[in-house]
Order: sequence, then structure tokens, then C-alpha cells
Amino acid sequence: MNIKAMKRESVGTGASHKDRRAENIPGVIYGKEEGSISVLLNEKEIREVLKTQGDSAIFDVTMEDGKKLQVYIKEVQRHSLKNQILHVSMQTLKAGQKLTVFVPVVLENTENVKIGVLEQALYEVSVETVADKVPEEYTVDAGSLEIGDTLTVADLEQLPDVEIVEEPDTLIATVSAPRVEEEPEEDAADPEVIGEDKAK
Repeated sequence: MNIKAMKRESVGTGASHKDRRAENIPGVIYGKEEGSISVLLNEKEIREVLKTQGDSAIFDVTMEDGKKLQVYIKEVQRHSLKNQILHVSMQTLKAGQKLTVFVPVVLENTENVKIGVLEQALYEVSVETVADKVPEEYTVDAGSLEIGDTLTVADLEQLPDVEIVEEPDTLIATVSAPRVEEEPEEDAADPEVIGEDKAK
């Protein structure tokens, strides 16, 4: 995926508000050769990158002068209450450079678990690899799990040139027994009212 970036001339809170009103997201690109470059990213384009690849996205940025940089996202700052991206920090990548990113973990065939409660404990896993080897996601078949069964990082597919950083016994998912609701106690007999005519 390739998005365009404009060099950001003005910085500060006021400039940031103005940029976001114009549907441009402030950002910075860090690199050993480039130093740090303050940029503006098109909000629609960066949202599409985050939607399809997540907060560890790897993509190309084309500068106004035509220079193309391959980058990965280091940090996305979001508004705590609004659905608003405030700032994106990116790091340049060189050919063959390894990086550590988070990859989503997706459970498949969960509808086949008929008895018990399937609970997912790990939704993403940390891996180390080069940019063009980063998997989009790991899928794990949970359809045959029964009560007491678990899935761990050791059950993930081993991909060439991709090292999973997590410990092999890290829990991904488990099936537990359904919780049994306690039966309500039967209502005690109505108390006898003193003086009530028992003959009624």
C-alpha cells in the first residue's frame, strides 16, 4: 500500500487542529539517513492502512519530491473520547532490516464448539522478521476443542524466516465448563398469622 505525504511546515497545537480540520493527520517519519521528517498524511488514506493492517502496518510513503520510503508504524495517538487520530509516528525500513511487530491471531470454526465456553486470551502475537515476510494474521482451528482443551502459541504455524517472540506455552484460547447457576431456594412457608381463623 502506498500513501502520499506532504512536508509539514507549521507545528504546534493550533497548527495541528487546523490540519485535522482539513482532514490531514500530523505525523513524523524517523530514519537514520533522513533524521526526523514532520509530515501530513491524508486522513482517509491512513485510516485505510490502519483498517487493513492494524497499528503495526508496513507501507510505502511517497513524499512531494517523489522520494519513496518504506515505513512501519511505531505509534498511533488517538483521542481518548472521539474517533479521532491525533498523530502517527513512523520508522523507515531498509532492505533486509528485521523488525518486531504484532500480528493478529484469529480463531477459526468457533461455531463448532457446542459444549463449553470458548475464551480467547491472546488476540495478537509478537514476531520478528523482515518487512516482506510479516504475515497478515495467524489462524488457528478451534473447532475440535472440548472442555479443558487449550491452544497455545506452540500451535501456531511456523513460517519461514518468521520468529515468534512469545513463549510457546503462552495461552491463546481455552474451553471451560459452562457456569451452573444456583437454583433459587424454595420460598419458606408463609408465617402463621396469630389470631387467624384456621377453619377458613
